[in-house]
Amino acid sequence: MATSPFTHYTEAGNGAPVIFIHGVGLDGTIWKQQVEALSKAYRVICYDMIGHGQSACPAGPYTLAQFVKQLEDLYEELELDQAHVVGFSMGGLVAQGFAALHPEKVSTLTIVSSVAKRTEEQRRAVLARVREVEQRGHQATIEAAIQRWFSPAYMAKHPQVIESIRHRLRANHPDAYLAAYRVFAAADEELYQQLPLISCPAWIVTGELDRGSTPEMAELMAKRIPKAEVTVLPGIRHMLPIEAAERFNQLLISAFEKYEGEVRRNG
Repeated sequence: MATSPFTHYTEAGNGAPVIFIHGVGLDGTIWKQQVEALSKAYRVICYDMIGHGQSACPAGPYTLAQFVKQLEDLYEELELDQAHVVGFSMGGLVAQGFAALHPEKVSTLTIVSSVAKRTEEQRRAVLARVREVEQRGHQATIEAAIQRWFSPAYMAKHPQVIESIRHRLRANHPDAYLAAYRVFAAADEELYQQLPLISCPAWIVTGELDRGSTPEMAELMAKRIPKAEVTVLPGIRHMLPIEAAERFNQLLISAFEKYEGEVRRNG
């Protein structure tokens, strides 16, 4: 019988579980500010996706189903019946897939800076980035990614944060990064028809200036997910959990408290 790939995760705090899923090329350490803010009241779990960080790095190609299965296995390992699930960028796609397949296991779903139903122009842009990785390697794409993800003002003020992200991107296994990026480039099309299956309360959050995960995409998701709300943060590009951490953390806490209040009223 095949064994599941090893998943590296960290835990902090006690209370209702909250699972954070990072984006392509990153790892669970991007959630540092969320861990600090939420672990005072919640059991915060951050894990590295397959092919990322300290988790197993199986040979590609990868599929969205593999990443969803990894989250299923983590639930089983941690003996979780339910959790708040927060997914950023590609992690938002994994979170959508899991919530559509296992709606009973997700207390609330927060989709952060993620994608849905790319236009033809947007699809061409992301596939061009896939081809660039194929032809030049992932190292050649790092600086352009950082420019897309952060505002110039934040980059100037927080050079150490930018360098830590740059270091994380450089450390990726080339084949695993490409295999994951191919999933990221295509999975929104696969997921769009499944969005109405997500029955839990959902919060969709993105930055006003995010060119890849646009406010228009957030609105499209909200129209497909029955209990969804949209928040667009002004002046923010893609790396919302880091650059707008304080506002994002307050939004998460408010969303979780709203859910808990409704559970108490209906319980």
